Amino acid sequence: MIRFPALLLSAALLLLPAPAPAAGSTARVPVLFLGDLHSQILPVSLKANKTTVLFGGLVNGASLLAKERAAEPSALILQGGDAVSGIMWLHFAGEPEFTTLEAAGVQAFLLGNHEFNYGPDHLKKGLGRTSMSALASNLYFDDQDLAERVSRYVILDSAKTKVGVFGIASPNLFAQASPGPGVHLNRNVEAVSVKMVQELREKGAEVVIALSRLSRKENKRLAESVEGIHAILGGSSHEETPEPLFVRGPNGWETLLAESGAYGAFIGKLLLDVRNGRISRQGTSWNLLRVTPEAGSHKEVERIARTFEGRLNEALISTVGIFENNADGRSLTVRSGESSLGNFIADALRWRFNTHIAMINGGGVRGDRIFPAGKVSWKTLLEILPFNNPIHVVSLKGTQIRQILELSAGALKGGPDDQYDPNTRPHTGAFLQLSGLRVEYSLRGIPSLVDANGGLIRWGNRLRSVSVLSGEEWVPLEDDRVYTVAVNSWTAGGGDRLFVFAEGTAEKTDIRDIDAVAEYLMSRKDTQVRFEKDGRITISDF
Repeated sequence: MIRFPALLLSAALLLLPAPAPAAGSTARVPVLFLGDLHSQILPVSLKANKTTVLFGGLVNGASLLAKERAAEPSALILQGGDAVSGIMWLHFAGEPEFTTLEAAGVQAFLLGNHEFNYGPDHLKKGLGRTSMSALASNLYFDDQDLAERVSRYVILDSAKTKVGVFGIASPNLFAQASPGPGVHLNRNVEAVSVKMVQELREKGAEVVIALSRLSRKENKRLAESVEGIHAILGGSSHEETPEPLFVRGPNGWETLLAESGAYGAFIGKLLLDVRNGRISRQGTSWNLLRVTPEAGSHKEVERIARTFEGRLNEALISTVGIFENNADGRSLTVRSGESSLGNFIADALRWRFNTHIAMINGGGVRGDRIFPAGKVSWKTLLEILPFNNPIHVVSLKGTQIRQILELSAGALKGGPDDQYDPNTRPHTGAFLQLSGLRVEYSLRGIPSLVDANGGLIRWGNRLRSVSVLSGEEWVPLEDDRVYTVAVNSWTAGGGDRLFVFAEGTAEKTDIRDIDAVAEYLMSRKDTQVRFEKDGRITISDF
């Protein structure tokens, strides 16, 4: 990874003043902003009180964008990253998402975490399908094609105003996705932003907008540290902000912060009123436009969406087995305690590879919804396990397994008073679902801390007890004994800051997680599974 003399660079750049705007200058810049789309082209269908509610999705969102653009032709249309995700992204490499976004009028978008889920080659294939500006100011690529295709910034025209737009990829990108060794990240977002402001002003930009994958706290800190950014749009919360936040930075500079949520449920409508180079609060506004079928359908976007939905359904409708009851695949469930779905997946891996133990990281279980009882297709399994990761069998000593469990416990948020910081804690997706182990955690213990590079800051003490299944009995885990553990390739390499896995001896297989789960499901009586908890993970607050 490229390393930068961060403190020196930051100090030097912060001394550079932003070029002064012309006296008496004014600018009125309308912006339409889409948040995390997650490949949601068709509307989201949600049942509430026996009524089906449709919302979000680009088919209706694009129609709303077209109406807003017709009323305000100078409006810019920007997208804040994670435009792609899951089954659609895996199977079609961005063709449906990027072509529909372009048809909707999007001019520039940020590279989020999900754009890197299947590595840089997959991303490169997707970017080849669109002429929209792909932005990432703090990423650098060994691949020359990617280096030329991904821009640090773009300057767009809004009426007579030149607007500079740059993008900040998440400092936790390598903990959340699989960029690969040829992608390099500069985590000093303040220094990068100062440099972008300087370059954009020198290129004639009168207004500067940053697209961000940072947390809300990090967005606020960036605004407090850097002069010259008029608005920071987006973030990693997946939640919308009904009201904008104005943050005061150096020399009294003010920056607007706003987010429009996920799945295209809202479009953010921003009007930046800039006078003498600075935001005028009085004339600046931010509104959330709700996306529903009442907005109408964008015919070209719907045509593309229906075409690819049909192609996907043809490939994935074959039945694999039957869920006897609902499977809770919500992110909060699989990342905060024992999950019956997590139990099933981990059991499938241990069964298929005949290991002592199996583990699945909560971040590897996707879908973020309750999957209903009934027939299960490949499409459903791919929604649950979209990364298609190969499984590795890792040999680890008992002491190392204890350390891994301690890191897993460090990913748990201990309540409203827990000062969870993603820069120093294992990501919430690092919480491990287990098979062959029985553990007890206490949130009264201190969490393990790990830096952004996977370096240990301190060990926690949340793990209270651990036993391993031997035949039909639970026996104490032996520190000096070597155990085999089935995990996906991401976890085996130390992903999610579970660095101890990389210290073990790994045997790579070419069997994918979804294939192991499908085989396990089909091996069961009548190809059925009933999801249950059995107390293999206990979490107490004492």
